[in-house]
Amino acid sequence: RSAIAWSCVSLCLVGVFSTPAMAQKKNPDGARVLLLSGGQRQHHGYRDQAFYLSAALEDTGRYQVTQTEDAALLETAGLAEKYDLIIGLSDRRDPEFKMTKGQQQALFKYVRDGGGYVSIHGADNGAADWEPEWKPMLGAIFSHFGLPDGKTKKGEFTVKIVDASSPVTRGIYDFRLKDELYYHLQIEPDVKPLAVVEYEGTEWPVAWTRTYGQGRVFHTVFGHRDFGPGKDDPLRDPNFGRLVLQGIDWVAEGRKK
Repeated sequence: RSAIAWSCVSLCLVGVFSTPAMAQKKNPDGARVLLLSGGQRQHHGYRDQAFYLSAALEDTGRYQVTQTEDAALLETAGLAEKYDLIIGLSDRRDPEFKMTKGQQQALFKYVRDGGGYVSIHGADNGAADWEPEWKPMLGAIFSHFGLPDGKTKKGEFTVKIVDASSPVTRGIYDFRLKDELYYHLQIEPDVKPLAVVEYEGTEWPVAWTRTYGQGRVFHTVFGHRDFGPGKDDPLRDPNFGRLVLQGIDWVAEGRKK
């Protein structure tokens, strides 16, 4: 019986190790992306989402992605020479992932000096110790500190494209999306949404672009992936995935100019 059990284990291990592992692809002529993950543990499926987004970007042949969960990399010398844009997709709530003041300031300087920044869902979660510069850089933050007090709603929504002239929304029409809506954001008055969702009689902005200093920024409040296996990831939705990819393209294009 023991021999049979070990045989079964051995066969399982052979199956596991014979499966090709995910690896970072070489796209030497592509835009260089630093994907910054690392959020509250057992809250969102950030790691799964990071791997999926990295693969999706590299599969285009236009990007070369480096992943990290350690924001200390933001303070390393030559950040702007190493990376064309940074993508943040996590809330960084746990103490081990919280950005220090120096790390936050390094990110702001990177964008002001011409680096690109893409912010997805929880990356806009404003903690009590966040630097005030987050709001003007992102255009809005979701926060329980200050007013208005941010609110969330999970469900299926109709995403309405309100600016079809932007390259970010090119070829995308109104679509349904199952996700978590952030609303009652603390928002800058000059934010011009590319897409909105109507909820409780109000149209809430869910995606927009802006420039900050010399850098370009794209943000979407959508992109919630629950923790655990087999959970839906909105990035896999063909319409939302295209919106995010074209937002990333727009940010990367700004670095080339």
